[in-house]
Amino acid sequence: MIRVTDKTLSCLDQYQASPEQLGELCELLLELGTDFIELSENAYRKIGVLPRGGKYILKLDDLSEVPRIPEIGFYVCRMNGGVVRPDVIREVHINGISEISFLRQCRVLPYVRVTGLDDLMCHNVGMAYRQIVKNLSGKIEFCPENGYACATAAAVEWILFGERNLVTGFNGIGGFAPTEEVFLALRLLARYKPTQDYSAMPRVSRLLEEITGIPIPRHKPVIGEEIFYVEAGIHADGVAKNPRIYEPYKPELVGAERRLVIGKHSGKASVALKMREMGLAAYSDEVSQIVQLVRRVSVAKRRSLTDGEFLELIKTNTREGGDRGETKKEAG
Repeated sequence: MIRVTDKTLSCLDQYQASPEQLGELCELLLELGTDFIELSENAYRKIGVLPRGGKYILKLDDLSEVPRIPEIGFYVCRMNGGVVRPDVIREVHINGISEISFLRQCRVLPYVRVTGLDDLMCHNVGMAYRQIVKNLSGKIEFCPENGYACATAAAVEWILFGERNLVTGFNGIGGFAPTEEVFLALRLLARYKPTQDYSAMPRVSRLLEEITGIPIPRHKPVIGEEIFYVEAGIHADGVAKNPRIYEPYKPELVGAERRLVIGKHSGKASVALKMREMGLAAYSDEVSQIVQLVRRVSVAKRRSLTDGEFLELIKTNTREGGDRGETKKEAG
């Protein structure tokens, strides 16, 4: 059984998040189907009463005295001596595959989290994973870091290799594999929670932006606001005929919606589609003219056109616009 631990709530101590924001974030991560949620000691104190129904891991700075808290299933701490208990996860940082052999010193531990391995995808991944498993005898979870922008691939390959435990962070916070990317990749490649509803992702994104003050890029995979915006003509035509040509999953799955936008990459097919979408007649002898106008205006503005700007072009340059103007004049 695949198990994904999200560590977002253990990576927010540098930000001034309120107890209400942390509590809401915790609830939303549970709504997304996160298996375990990791919290820092600060986040745990702020939230107070954890949402019911969740499974939790508490990140500790010191293992000299591990508390026993009923609602906490596991404790995680960097490898620095201390107690050996089955509910304590010892975190070991590996800078690169050349250091994997150092894991032998952890062979007696019942539960180990392997972090780091930024350079993993530059080498033989299968061989590296075999060495990790060979050097450890207990339960293993993998938390790849994203220094080479390959953490999602490394995390998914870990599961496809046959292992079951991953650690991620929403939007890649903390420099780890992005939870949302891992969820969708595993759904498509490993049938991970095939009926899970991920429509709460935009709410998680907005809340994380509020807490950190860092905007999420518009084209960020899975949660970017514009990833389902279609502009290029051949793309627009293909999506109109069969969305699965370009989309591995429906926009609604992640709380998004498909939108046809008009800009410098638009062709006759996308302009005609947009006109029909707006209830306008797309006369073939006028579409080419509109395409040239759209490209000229879009280049000048250095962006796609809004629906209002596109409609204004139609109103002033086509028979449809003239007819609409006459109708309004008669109605007046």
